[in-house]
Amino acid sequence: MDNQNNYKSCLFKVPIFSHLNLDEQNEISMLATVRKLSKGEVLYNMGDVGSSLFVVHKGKIKISRYNEEGNEQVIRILNSGDFLGEELLFLNTHTENFAVAIDDSAICVLEGTKLKKHILDKPQIGIRIISELSQRLSETESKLESYNLDLTEKRIVTSILELSLDSHQLKLPYSKADWASMLGMTPETLSRKLAKLKNQNLIELDGQRVIKIRNKKKLMDLIN
Repeated sequence: MDNQNNYKSCLFKVPIFSHLNLDEQNEISMLATVRKLSKGEVLYNMGDVGSSLFVVHKGKIKISRYNEEGNEQVIRILNSGDFLGEELLFLNTHTENFAVAIDDSAICVLEGTKLKKHILDKPQIGIRIISELSQRLSETESKLESYNLDLTEKRIVTSILELSLDSHQLKLPYSKADWASMLGMTPETLSRKLAKLKNQNLIELDGQRVIKIRNKKKLMDLIN
């Protein structure tokens, strides 16, 4: 069974910590705690006061919120090495979404108050945190712009190509319902668009999660 130090090593998968030398990594790991979640267990609820960084050591965490109609909107699916909460580290504000484990998971937790005290002694870490947050903000803005301006089909094709990782086949790491929610559409719309791509002989659907790319060039042409 993994010990506490092995769990805490997941902190160094976060870009703002991965460059640190061994001594600095040990210092950061001493600030962290480990939380284990069973499938279906909540990491935090909407409206909770948050000021912590969460890093997934193993398992999967779904980040969601509910819209005014009461429908769940999936924001992100976190896998091993992914992190969130960095925007809360220095704000100590209420969360606007909720996080739940969709697999048995182990989470590294770094409290903002502890990190702030450490940054006073190691200001270069603070500079790198600002750099990483700026990059993530830029990516989020680009994603929102794409969602607002691009056609539904273009968003689906872009996601297929990104998930395929230059392969000609991909297995969805989440359900089609969650995928549709992340793309900002209903499952019915996603199914219709996938069927259209299939009828155009651009993709092949194998079960609920496997998608085979039959004509990558034409898919790329759709988004360019």
